[in-house]
Amino acid sequence: MKLAFGGSCASIERMRLFSFLMVIAISLLPGPVWGLCVSASQANLRAKPSAKSKLLWTAGRYMPLVLEKDQGGWLLVKDVDGQRAWISRNHVSDDIDCAVIRVNQSSLRSGPGTEFKKTPLQSAFKYTPFRKLQREGAWLYLQDLYGQKHWVIEGNLWEPLAYTQLNY
Repeated sequence: MKLAFGGSCASIERMRLFSFLMVIAISLLPGPVWGLCVSASQANLRAKPSAKSKLLWTAGRYMPLVLEKDQGGWLLVKDVDGQRAWISRNHVSDDIDCAVIRVNQSSLRSGPGTEFKKTPLQSAFKYTPFRKLQREGAWLYLQDLYGQKHWVIEGNLWEPLAYTQLNY
């Protein structure tokens, strides 16, 4: 049997089956993982979702984190080293793009390439956080906590990118 628009019943059934299977596959994904940045000048990361819980470490402004779980006013996050901790929702933002140095030391350049001279700061050490301003190829233009701007090669940074996590 042919339909008025040129399709057959069999092809429509295949499309319905495909659509149904796609909905099931998508619903089985654990969900999106969101990148966050510390927006407060200082934020405490704790063992449990409570201000009275053990303090694990303190992060400064622009430190990137990945959201894993939302529990009321507290967020379970993961840092550049894969460490998990709880942080108050009031201390982070998803409106800021940020990155952190993930290698022991990285050169800070005045332009997007090694042919550009180093900025007055010269280099940044592991765990130095930055606000991302723009990207040019494999280079990111960043702003530090003091407002100074630098170019850093992308491979030396960790960015809390938004992605869908797949577990096998």
